[in-house]
Amino acid sequence: MKEFKKRNKITKILNNSTFRFFQSVYIFLIFNLIFITGCSGLKKNENVDICSSTRFPCLTSNEYVLLITNKGNIKLELYGKSAPITVGNFVDFVEKGAYNQTIFDRVIKQPYPFLIRAGDNSLIENKSNFLGTKKGKIRYIPLEIKLKTNNLPTYGKEIDASSQINNIELKHKRSYLSMARSKVVNSASLKFYILLKSLPELDGRFAVFGKVISGMNIVDLIEEDDFIIEAKRVDY
Repeated sequence: MKEFKKRNKITKILNNSTFRFFQSVYIFLIFNLIFITGCSGLKKNENVDICSSTRFPCLTSNEYVLLITNKGNIKLELYGKSAPITVGNFVDFVEKGAYNQTIFDRVIKQPYPFLIRAGDNSLIENKSNFLGTKKGKIRYIPLEIKLKTNNLPTYGKEIDASSQINNIELKHKRSYLSMARSKVVNSASLKFYILLKSLPELDGRFAVFGKVISGMNIVDLIEEDDFIIEAKRVDY
């Protein structure tokens, strides 16, 4: 019971305010869920290239992104093999300039270091909260979690069995990146977290997709309303 209350408390902090989705958005999410459920069934075929089987941006390679902030530089390593759609989505937004001039809108360091959230571009003039597809629709991506024993990630559902949680490939550890979302499972889009401490309570519930490989000292200095000057894709 105590652990259950702890998990719920953290979920309330991590979740954005409850979204009032229009019916059209629900249809969009349901379509994505149906589509991606088909992808999860692909794990039966060990040779399937998931990036050829989805319309979402998708990358199976390790990618590197430099966040140039007002406090200093932060370099990220992204794990496309473990989270191809999440990494593809993130890199696509980077290359579109979606993170440039965006603020760190949530920084939680009390009562202990917790996390910082990035990717809020709501204050930028003439830019929507989320950059979507060519048709201008909001792009939500499915929850994506890879188990060590599976070749392909699991999509569209939380992992809550203790035996499976122990088998998750990328976990919520200090310096790791995780996608922010609402209570709707498949609602991640632009915002992401950098963890200031290990938070195993979140494993199986949010998509981890990379980590800070240099500049964690800068991450520790970030306060609310600090900002990303530019995010760019770089070589290792």
